[in-house]
Order: sequence, then C-alpha cells, then structure tokens
Amino acid sequence: MERDPVLFAWASSPRRHAAALALAVGLGGPLALFVLLCLRDLISVLTRSSPDFLPFLRIALPLPGHHGHEAPILFPGWSLPPTELPLIALTSLAAAALLLAALGAAVAYLCFSVQARATARLRARATEAILASPPGAREDLRALPGLIGQALARMGPLAAVGIVVPGLTLAAILLALVMAELAAPRLVPVIALLLAAVGLARVLLASRTAARRSLRLADTAATEAGLRDLIRRMPAVRAHGAAAFERRRLGLRARAARSALVRAEARLAYARAPALALVVILPALLVATALWQGEAATEADNVLPGALVAAAGAFALAATLVAISLRLWSQYRAAAPLFRTIAETLDALSPRLPGNRSRKAVPFPAAGALVAKGVGAYDPGSGERLTGVDLALPMPAHVAIVGHRGSGSRALAALLAGQIEPTAGAVTYGGTDLRAFDSAERARRIALAGSEAILIEGTLRQNLLYGARSGDREASGLAERIAILKLTGLDAFVYERGLEASVDPEDDPATAAAVVAARWAVREALASEGMARLVEPFDPARYNHQADIGENILFGEAVSPAFSQARLAAHPYLRAVLEAEDLTRTLVDVGLQVARSTVEIFADLPDDHPLFETFSLFPAAERGYFEDLVARQPESRGFRRGPAGHRDRERLIGLALRYSETRHRFGLIDEALEQRLVAARHSFAAMLPPRYREKVEFYDPSRLTAAASLEENLLFGRITQGEAGAEGRVRALVRRVLAEQGLEPTVYRLGLAARIEAGVAVAGQGQRAILGEGAIGPRERVAIEFVRCLVRRPDILVVGLSLDDRKPDEITARIERLRALRAGAALIVCLPDEDTLNRQAPFDAVLRVERNTVVAGDPQETEAVTV
Repeated sequence: MERDPVLFAWASSPRRHAAALALAVGLGGPLALFVLLCLRDLISVLTRSSPDFLPFLRIALPLPGHHGHEAPILFPGWSLPPTELPLIALTSLAAAALLLAALGAAVAYLCFSVQARATARLRARATEAILASPPGAREDLRALPGLIGQALARMGPLAAVGIVVPGLTLAAILLALVMAELAAPRLVPVIALLLAAVGLARVLLASRTAARRSLRLADTAATEAGLRDLIRRMPAVRAHGAAAFERRRLGLRARAARSALVRAEARLAYARAPALALVVILPALLVATALWQGEAATEADNVLPGALVAAAGAFALAATLVAISLRLWSQYRAAAPLFRTIAETLDALSPRLPGNRSRKAVPFPAAGALVAKGVGAYDPGSGERLTGVDLALPMPAHVAIVGHRGSGSRALAALLAGQIEPTAGAVTYGGTDLRAFDSAERARRIALAGSEAILIEGTLRQNLLYGARSGDREASGLAERIAILKLTGLDAFVYERGLEASVDPEDDPATAAAVVAARWAVREALASEGMARLVEPFDPARYNHQADIGENILFGEAVSPAFSQARLAAHPYLRAVLEAEDLTRTLVDVGLQVARSTVEIFADLPDDHPLFETFSLFPAAERGYFEDLVARQPESRGFRRGPAGHRDRERLIGLALRYSETRHRFGLIDEALEQRLVAARHSFAAMLPPRYREKVEFYDPSRLTAAASLEENLLFGRITQGEAGAEGRVRALVRRVLAEQGLEPTVYRLGLAARIEAGVAVAGQGQRAILGEGAIGPRERVAIEFVRCLVRRPDILVVGLSLDDRKPDEITARIERLRALRAGAALIVCLPDEDTLNRQAPFDAVLRVERNTVVAGDPQETEAVTV
C-alpha cells in the first residue's frame, strides 16, 4: 500500500485524477485568461480618450527595453467600435461564466468520485488485511480500526483535490505572471514578490491559529474535567469545609490556562499584523509600480487601467489558490504519518508462507493424511503452546485428543484445523501445507468448534448459519436444524425464545389460528389432568389474582410505551378513569401502606440484598425517597401542596398499580375493591379515546393477542404462584400439547427468528423479540459455535470445546450422538481426561498431550499416529 495519502488517492483512480487535472488546468486556464482579457478590454472602454476603434482580445507581449508600440503581437484580436465592444465583452463574460460553472461541476464530480473510490479502497484494504491476518496479530488488529477511522476523517479533501488544487495553483501563478507581463514587464517581479509574501503570511497565520485552537481545546477539556472532579469531591468539601481550598485550586488552574491562552492570542495578533499590512501595501505597491516610469519612457509605456485590473484579478486568483494549497499542505502533514503507520500495519498483517512461496490458493483434496512434522505453535486465544509435534492422521477417522486444560490440547486442535499457524515446522493435508489453501475454503472443509461464538447483529437463525454457503443453508431445513439444536443442547434455549416470541395475525394468520386452537387444547388438557387450578385464566368479568392492579385495569398488552408499567401511573387518561371511579384516594392509601410495609420489612437489609431486589416494589435507588415519604406522611391526607405533593401521590399510585395480593400478601385488596377495579377496567376500555386505541391491545378469548408472547397466548392467563412446581408442570403440559398439535416446529421457527443486538447487554422494555448479548450465556455461545460448524458439513470437524464443567454422563451421551452423526466422516474431539476416554467407544486414534507436546501412549492407539 502507498505510504503517501496523495499517491494513494492517485493510485485509486489515476484516469479520473488525470481527467480532472486536464479539465481544470487545460480548459480552466484558457477560460480564466479569456475572462481577464474581456475584463481588461471592457474597462478600456471606460477610459478611452477618442471614439476610434478599440482592440478586443488583442495580445501584445511587451519586452524589457522596448516601448509599448514596439511590443510583438501574439494575437491581433478584433477592432470594434466603442459602442459594440461592451455588449460583446459582457456577452463573452456571461458565456465564459456558464462554461466555468459547467467545467467546475464536471471537475467537482470527478474529484468527489475519486474521493469515494479512495475511501472505498482504504476500507477494502483494511477489510482484506483483517480477514487475511494470522491469529497472532491481535495487537495490530486492535489499533487498525482507530487508525482507519482517523485516516478517513483526514483524507477527504486530500483524496478529492490533493492533486487538482496544487496543479491549479501553479497554473494560476503562471497566469498572474503572464497577465503582469502583458500589462508591463516591471510588474512581473512585484507580482512574484507579493505572492511569496502572501504565502509566508498564510503559513504564519495557520501555525499560530492551530496553536491557539489546540490551547482552547485543552482549556475546554481541562475546565470540564475540573468541574466534574469538583462535583465528585463535593461530599468531602461539605464535610470538611474545603470550599475556599477548591476555589483557590480551580482559580490557579484557570489563571495558568488563561495566561497560556493570552500568550497564544498575542502571538496570533503579531502574525495578523503583517497580513493586515499587506492588505494596504499590496494595492499601493501594485499601483505605484504601474505608475513608475523610467527617464526614457514614453506615453505608450503607461500601464493601461484595464491591463492593471486584469493583472490584479489574476494575482487575487493566484493568492486564493495559494492559501487553499497551504491549507491542504497542513492537512497532508497531519495525514502523512498516519498513512505510513497504516501501511506498516497492513504489511505486518499480511500472512506470509515460509520460503517466500506463492500465496496462490490450491485445490482442497477430498481425502488424505493430516501430518505435522517438527511443529511448534502458540495459540493466543487459549495461551497454550506446542513444541516438537510429529504425527500423521489418515482421514477420514475419529481421533481423540486427551489433555487437561493448559496442556496444549486446545492449541493442537486449533493447529490441526489450520486456525493458528506453526511457528516452526508445517502441518499438511494431502501433502499440501494448510497455509496454501484459501482460508475461507479451508475453514469450510475443516471446521473448528473451539470457543464461544462471537455474535453478530441479526436473527438467531442468521447467527447459527453464519459462514455457511447458500447451498448449505438451503440443504439444512428446519427439521435438520432442530436435530442439530438437540445434539448441541441449544434446543431448550431456542424453544424458550420461541415461547417468548409474538405472532402477528396479519403476517401469519394460519399460525395465529393454530395458536388460538391450541389455547383451548391447553385449557382442556389442564382440566382433564386436574391441573386447572394451576392457571388462572383471563376473564373480562373477574379480577385476576395472579396479576397486579395495573394489569387488571389495563386487561391487555401495552403496544406503545405510553401505557407501559413505568408510565401508567402518570398517564392522564388513567388518572381520569381513577377519578371517575373514585379510586384515586383508595390507590394512594394502598400505595402508602405498601411503602410503609416495605420500609418496615426490609429496614435491616442492605440495598443489594437478594430479598430486597426480589420482593421490593421499588428499586434501591428510590428507597431513601419512600423512607422519607413514610416518615413525613403518617396517613394519606395532608399532602404537600404544589408539584411536590402531586409527585408524592403519583409515586404512591405507581406502587399500588404494581401491587399483587397473591405475591406480596399485605392484605390490602378485598372482594369489594376487586369489583371496583373490574368496573374501572370496563370504564378504561369503554371510554378509551380513539388516539389511544392502537396503543393497547385488550385480551379477547376468541382471538390471538399480537402484543403478547406465544406462551401467554397459549395460557391466556397467569400461572398460580401459591403452589410449588406449578410453573414447571404447566410448561411441560404446554410443550406436550404443542407437540400433539404439530406446533413444535413453529415454536423453533419463532425462536430462530429472535433478533440479537450485538453490543447490547439486555434488551429494552417492550423488545420481546430482541436478545441482548447478556441474555446469551457461555454455554449457549459454545453451542452456537458448535451449530455453525455442523451446518457447514465439513470434511473434518475439530471439536476443541471445554468439557470440564459438564457431567460425565452428559459428555458421554453428547459425544456418542456426535460420532453417530459423523459416521464415515472425519472427527477430532478434545477430551479432558482418561476417564472420559475410557467411557467412549474406541477411537481410530488417540493423541495424548502433556507439557505442551504430544507424548507416546498405548502402542496400539498410536501406531498410525506418531511419525
């Protein structure tokens, strides 16, 4: 990769760069000259002394030592009467302006397309380098994204106009000198001197401005950090009366920063002084030079006003482009070291074969021997290393690697799968070094399940099929995926996600109808097995004792956050319903009793105690607020006036809405209050304004509730909390009914459709079908990695997963099923110890790893293994 950002941009699209430069200089230069000549001749009309014909676009080149009438004519132009020349000149200027606009648009398009190609090329180079990087390049990989981000932020103008603007600047300087020569030869050195002065002034201003900007940014950051630190110290300041000390400390810091900033401002002011002087001196010097004449000068040697204005215009254009070029130069100086670092990093990430052999991929053999000769390796993932490994494994075969954690067994599995490169020796398959194969093809043919899966943003199904080709995806239908899920132990996790998923009746009416039918089947199964008491169904006419007060009033699922549990107490419509049903005072009383009882019960427990977190109706962060409220509010009357009292009542109503008599058992709900709450439920539904109707989906026994989960739709009620083991028995019955109804594949399909948000710990409230990474534990991640390998149908499957924390019977059963699935195909599996090996059917070969090398074992087992 090119180490220079401008050369990198040129190499990204040399033809477009050349086209933009040719258009800008080759056409823009002559057009600028034409405009200046038209302007010169137009001004000559204003200063004419006689009605004679005037030259238009005439180009005469005065030479030093010659009078003006002796200047050679380069282009005679046309002689036009003073009455016609202004019209023709203005028309020519208008046409030139249109041409310049079109030319500018074309050049801008080419420049920005070049910029897009350069940024895309940089991203592609970084992507390819990361994809082809060896496992040991972790440190370089960590630094690369930040470097690429900085480069993309800084290279924009450089990639777009890093070549065109300097070319235009040179052309503009040449044009300014030419126009000065056409006006009078004595103006040429003055123009050159003035351009040099402008450039020096811009350089000085830019350096001083950058210094001041950096000081201001540092002062801003220091001020923010100081104030944050002061806020952190405030408890100590109040406790020790240290306000004067903190005031003096921050004052000294501010004074020091202000002094440095004042010095920077002074240096910038000193730099601006020459620039301001140039504003006055430049026109005066130009005019003075034009007016100066030697002793032998004649009237023909006078500088015409039009020629002087044209020369001044060319000088202004050149000065502007010089300033732009200097800004680009400062950006280049900032980006060039970054590009050198990126180039060195990308070179370091490029994998190399030993002996400088070609990296051209070779075909992957259908079968052969997996051979290691004098191999040493280090696995940065597990921290294990290997030395002196010599072995030969004819494939396909079932091979066991026996070794405890840290012995090198996991490193050997990764080495045989080609996922780490040898630091010494070579590993070959079918006589070809594993590093010679295409990395993607090698990973597809030799799959390694060796760690927890790295999750991607997408559905659970997309995560399981990550890396599988389209043919493998289509070949593995839902039935095969379910079988793989059961083999890897991921079936329970996916099934649970399916029960938590929701069904949209509009998108999937057949499934919605089947779920409603299964709902009645579940109800009948509960009744026939004497388990009807374990589920209290939703009945519009009855209070549900397993739900809280808020859920009983709402009697449905909140579709939007407006009626979520956290906002329900503050919603104006609910408060209006409570007022209409005379329930506001009642719920305030209930909330106050709940707060008082909770404060008394958990008075001796810390905030982080599990009982407090499980049974308290308010979080630990609000504990102090409710303790204060209970202390100053012995009864539910005489609340504070104004917003404070309104907030107290709202918080108490929120506590009451979260209260469930069955769960909390404070004895606050009797039959009469239940009837009043049911009446409020009916009023809430009947009087709901049209603008709120789409924000709540009410429960209806005859149809599916799209906002509720599949399990909630099947039960259409709540599991009774008063009987031990009720939840497990009910869920087992539901699963049996789903299997009988043929809906089990549907549950798995819904579970596989659950979305995973990478980088999010847990999903937000109301995001039922979204899984945060925190909801997927290590075992599930390991199983996901295992599924990814099985779905690809590799020639050789290497299982380097840790089995130390599983029960022996579970390990044996899983390996038996895995070996049955891989019958006739190659399988290499890591086992934690000899006991686990002895419980298995005999393997074709056994590799024992101790102290970072493969050791000799049973001669019958190692006869075909060790070379």
